[in-house]
Amino acid sequence: MDVLIDEVNDTGAVGRTYADSPEIDGSVYLDGATGIAEGDMVKATITKSGAYDLWAEVK
Repeated sequence: MDVLIDEVNDTGAVGRTYADSPEIDGSVYLDGATGIAEGDMVKATITKSGAYDLWAEVK
């Protein structure tokens, strides 16, 4: 999926898919993602899902 990056920190990044609204819908967590910046659009593979959020790896 395409993921728009909203936040980057020391442990990875947090973003959202095209279908998610900020502060309303769930987030996509990219643990360990480096070399990306807020506002980037990355291709990611969803690896896990929770009740509201997704976890993914950057392709």
